[in-house]
Amino acid sequence: MSNLSLKCSFYELSKPSIDEKVLARFYNMDESHFNGKLEEYDKSIFLKLSDATKKRSVVSWKNIVPLNKPIIVKVENNDSDIIQVSLCYLNEDIDNKKNMEQFTKNNILISFFKKLSVIEKKDINELWKAIIYPIDKYRREEYESNDIPCLLDYCNDKRDIVESIFKNSEYYDIYTKFIELLDNLSNKKSYRIITKFDIISNGGVKNTIDLFKKAIDTINFEYYLRYDSASSFIFESNSIESSDDDHQKLCKFLKTEGDNLNPKTFVRYVSTVHI
Repeated sequence: MSNLSLKCSFYELSKPSIDEKVLARFYNMDESHFNGKLEEYDKSIFLKLSDATKKRSVVSWKNIVPLNKPIIVKVENNDSDIIQVSLCYLNEDIDNKKNMEQFTKNNILISFFKKLSVIEKKDINELWKAIIYPIDKYRREEYESNDIPCLLDYCNDKRDIVESIFKNSEYYDIYTKFIELLDNLSNKKSYRIITKFDIISNGGVKNTIDLFKKAIDTINFEYYLRYDSASSFIFESNSIESSDDDHQKLCKFLKTEGDNLNPKTFVRYVSTVHI
C-alpha cells in the first residue's frame, strides 16, 4: 500500500496496540516463522507457523501466507521492537479482500490531504500531523483495538470532533474543503476495475517475474494481481483510487518493457470490465 507523497509516519504512535488488525507484508519464511514489515507502522514483524493456521498439515504455505502481498494480521505481542502477529486467531471466514477496504480508505484519506496541500500550498506532512494525529488519538480512546473503525469512517461519523481539531489548528480555513471531499466520496459509488491480459515469455517464468517487479514500482494505489489460467493474468483495483486509464498505462508499460527484455516477453491486452 503506497503512502503517496506522505513522508511522515502514518500514525503518531510508534507501534500498534494488542489485538489491532494491521496491514502487513511478509518477505521470507524461516524454519519456524515468517518475517515481514507493517505497512502503516515502521516496524518489523514475525509470524510463527503455529500462529498462521490451525491446520495440522500444510501442503502449500504460499496459499496461507502469500509473500510480498499485503495481508491483514492481528497484533499478538508488541513488547519488543519486532512485533508478533497472528493469522489463525482472526475469524476463519474473514474475507481478506473485503477487510482490505479499510486500508484502501487510508490511502483515500491521504489522497484528500494531498489535494488540500496542493490547493492550499501547505506541507502535507505538517497538515497530516496537525489534524490526523489528534483525530487518531480520539479514535483510539473511544474504541477497543479489535473494534476500531478506519480513520476515514471515523472522520465521517465524528465531524464535530474533526471540526474542533481543525478549529484549534492553523488550518481551520481548510475544514470546509475537507468536508466537501468527504461528502463527494459518500455520493460517489465505487466499483472494481478488472483488467485481463496475456503474457507469453520466451525467457520463461524469470522474465515474467522481472517484468512484474518493474511494473509494481509504477503503481501508487492498492491493487490485486493474480494468475488466472494458461498465460492469462488479472489486475484489479478500486475506482476510488484508480481509473481505466491507469490500467491501460500498466498494460502499455508491460508491453513496452516486455519488448525490451531479452528474450522478449509478449504482452497482449484482453479486456477491462467494471463490477
